[in-house]
Amino acid sequence: MKKKGSRTADTSAAQRAYHTLYASEPKVFNDTFAIQLTSPAWRFCLKNKWVAGLIEHHYDWIIPMIGHHVARSRYVEERLDKLVAEGFTQYVLLGAGMDSFAFRRPELEEKLTVYEIDHPGTQMRKHKRIQKLGITVPANVKYVPVDFEKDFLSEKLLAAGFQTNKKTLFAWLGVVPYLTEESILGTLKDISKITVTGSELIFDTLYRSAFTKGKGTMTGKKLFRSTRKKGEPMISGHDPEDLKKLLPEAGFELTGVVSPEDFTRMWFNGRKDALKPWKYSYVVRARVK
Repeated sequence: MKKKGSRTADTSAAQRAYHTLYASEPKVFNDTFAIQLTSPAWRFCLKNKWVAGLIEHHYDWIIPMIGHHVARSRYVEERLDKLVAEGFTQYVLLGAGMDSFAFRRPELEEKLTVYEIDHPGTQMRKHKRIQKLGITVPANVKYVPVDFEKDFLSEKLLAAGFQTNKKTLFAWLGVVPYLTEESILGTLKDISKITVTGSELIFDTLYRSAFTKGKGTMTGKKLFRSTRKKGEPMISGHDPEDLKKLLPEAGFELTGVVSPEDFTRMWFNGRKDALKPWKYSYVVRARVK
């Protein structure tokens, strides 16, 4: 990854912002803060209704990815609410990017410690934007810069005050497809060794067919080309059967798979717009053994 960090972090925030501003009601996920944290170029495009309209008419290939982005975000945060009610007190965002959770949920400040993990370059860009907005970072948020090519996640988390005896939800969204199998397994093991039994992990990945049939779709063709041009190519895919071996090897048990069809039944049927999640990406939930 480049010194300036991930460019796809800006794109993810822009997709959440586009959905919040222009999608039909009801919104799948309402992120009113996303537009403030994305790049100046994206803010200009999104605030101009005419320019934003071009996205739907000329870049309609990205709509299924917006569907996946907002579905995975809603799923994680709804699960987090349930876990906080059960006594979870820590939330770790791996590859947090321009996530706005901490600013949208002030009511959880006394109940939850939030650790945002990301590349130092990405975090520096985020800090600059927060400063320009004149926003105060909530007291329960800890930014933990981690260069996964050089650092150990567990060491950085522990140095930031992570409590190994507290139940934690780890959210790992929009990251796994960009990593090697070795990096994925290493990160999973690093997580499980420092957190208590019963803690949870939610991540999204691609079906293996995304790299064959998926690449033949308009969304897949554009998506793979776009991420490659940004210097962040997608290289890893997993089928649910693969995870039944991978997760136990790393100290987890698989507790749930949420397919695009599941998300469609939950939140997309009957919509006035054509929004649906991309059929080659899905969400996984696992528990530390």
